Amino acid sequence: MHFHILPILLGVSYVLAAPLNVSGHKNLPNGLITPSPSELETIEENAHGTLPNGPTPLSISEGGIVSLQMIAMNAMFEVSFFDALIENITAEVPGYRFASDDDKQFILSGLEVILAQEELQVLDSNNHLAHFGIEPMLPCQYSIPVNNFDAAIEIAVKFTDVALGVLQDVVERYALGSDFTLARQISSLIGEKGEQQGWFRIMQGKVPSELPYPTTGDVHFAFSAVQNFAIPGSCPNVHTFPFEPFEPLHVIRIPGARTGNVLVSFVDHQNISDSSLWMTYINQQNLPVVEPLQVVTRTGNEVVAEALFPYEAHEMNGLTIAAVTTTDGPFVNSYEVTKVTLAAPGLFVIN
Repeated sequence: MHFHILPILLGVSYVLAAPLNVSGHKNLPNGLITPSPSELETIEENAHGTLPNGPTPLSISEGGIVSLQMIAMNAMFEVSFFDALIENITAEVPGYRFASDDDKQFILSGLEVILAQEELQVLDSNNHLAHFGIEPMLPCQYSIPVNNFDAAIEIAVKFTDVALGVLQDVVERYALGSDFTLARQISSLIGEKGEQQGWFRIMQGKVPSELPYPTTGDVHFAFSAVQNFAIPGSCPNVHTFPFEPFEPLHVIRIPGARTGNVLVSFVDHQNISDSSLWMTYINQQNLPVVEPLQVVTRTGNEVVAEALFPYEAHEMNGLTIAAVTTTDGPFVNSYEVTKVTLAAPGLFVIN
């Protein structure tokens, strides 16, 4: 099937028709975060499957709790995103119109399944938290910086890549904390996210499989990525999550599929010496790559800087997570990068 999106405007930074506002759990679709039995039955029908009904673990590690909170926060953001996207397509908002009704219905059918699957992931992770006596996570208000379908899918590819990376981190945290029962269940989500991602990439005219080993991640980076979409002060109980978000790292320009300079901007409240700033790239399952950061301008705390993106030397396709760090490592994994990160994550996808 060929999709003829009207208009085709990639890379525009506005809002998803209007700012996507989710004020408390009552505004999430289908009764989330506390659906009635009939609402849950509808969600499961739309998701083509059910909540897992296996035994709940008797105990959980500290890392396991953090992982469940992160999964809930990420899934609530995605529920809000896909719910708004479906609404815009259904209402034929300018920028979300298709050349034929068949194309429109095909896209809506797929998005409605994805939405329901994300809803189940919110419920399952929050149900586990409640079982262990932990306050379930509540949704924020979100503002999504797109105003057309193509740009929405471009963002969906990025946050799905981030989800695929953080789920790797979650599985490792479960393994380290002996949360073996949860590890198998969460591993199944990697398959579900991969199926979604392949579909999104086909809509972009790309091959469905992005990388042989998709880019890894860390809950710190994923948390900051979600918070970048949250309206400040709108998250009812984000304080229960044990991390603070990093300063945002805005990617202004990338060289594409070639070696060249990446241009970024960020806020440096610490006034760190220019010579002590580095750009660290996380890509695929490889060791983080570190390049000197060259400050272009400083205006108060606002910094514009650039660094080499060594594409050819490392075949740096797929998702890259960029972070401004205060040392040049060496880093053995993404978690080590988070310990010295000043601003992150800068997200971009090559090929």
